Amino acid sequence: MKFGIFDFGLWHESQTSQEIYKAVVDHAQLADALGFEAIWLGEHHFSRHGIYGNVLTLGSFIAARTDRLRIGTAVIVLPLHHPLRVAEEVATVDVLSGGRVDLGVGAGYQRMEFERLGVDIDESRARFAESLDIILAAWTQDNLRYEGEFYNWSGDDGYELAMDVQPKPFQQPHPNIYIAVSTSPETIEMAARRNARILLGGPTDVMGLAPQVIERWQDAMRAAGNDPSGIDIPVAKGIYVAETDEKAEADIAAVDRFWDLKLLTHIGSPISPAGKIPPGYQHWENRAADRNATQQRNTAGTEALIGSPETVASRIQTLQEMGVNYIFGGFGLPGMPEADKRRSLELFGREVLPRFAASPTVAAG
Repeated sequence: MKFGIFDFGLWHESQTSQEIYKAVVDHAQLADALGFEAIWLGEHHFSRHGIYGNVLTLGSFIAARTDRLRIGTAVIVLPLHHPLRVAEEVATVDVLSGGRVDLGVGAGYQRMEFERLGVDIDESRARFAESLDIILAAWTQDNLRYEGEFYNWSGDDGYELAMDVQPKPFQQPHPNIYIAVSTSPETIEMAARRNARILLGGPTDVMGLAPQVIERWQDAMRAAGNDPSGIDIPVAKGIYVAETDEKAEADIAAVDRFWDLKLLTHIGSPISPAGKIPPGYQHWENRAADRNATQQRNTAGTEALIGSPETVASRIQTLQEMGVNYIFGGFGLPGMPEADKRRSLELFGREVLPRFAASPTVAAG
């Protein structure tokens, strides 16, 4: 069983933006000492829903402050970037970290971000697929040639130098690629055709479908001639650990548990104010209902990992029996005192993680 921490820079009114950045580095160093697998950093722009506009810069800094923690992106929104720049920047962090990068990518969903950065969200799905192909080609080819809808390099541009994207990644042939999915068969199959892994976020977990989605991806991988055996798919969960169940519930009750969900009702959709749905985003018509379900669902496998170490470990055991072998998440809620979040992370690392680890973890100093 693997465990990671997940942070995309939720900016509660009780903290400054500088405090958010300081905390994520502190949590990463603690997670590194406690034996966590990775930290996953999410890209967002222009709202309190997330203030990590450049996760690779942040990830590079964290890599320099840690020894073994992997640096994952969950996710980089590919349509918002030039793919060659992403290829260069990811490879740079991979080289500097000694091969600790996991690249999680997605097509994006917040229309506001696309409009403010001048990118047409109607092109998002097509740009995403093309960008991913270019990144893979840039990492594995010395003389890149590409002909697509948005980008073209024929090699006949008049320059004597070949189109050689450097550096190449430390990991060969390249870092593991994870594509964010919910339950869409099209995205799952696209990942499998590219021999890419998948990354499962909150909506999939809320609906209790993470095990089914993992199995569907495994089947699609085999159908594409790729081997999924031994690959653990990360699943995002809400996590908060305290000394007792009562203490955990009291800490949760002291803050607005749905602060972020309320924020997303205003900005978290690709659908225009006039109701226009971009190509490939039809399933978002029901996303509001999925989010509301987080306040009602409480069935086996869908509960947040909130409680004492014993309660949280029991729920993880249930997930493991359902086929989930990699969990990542935040260890507190926006508005909680930083000391409570750190204590939650420490309790998990000291009293929960070792129950699932193959070998003892290193105690934090």
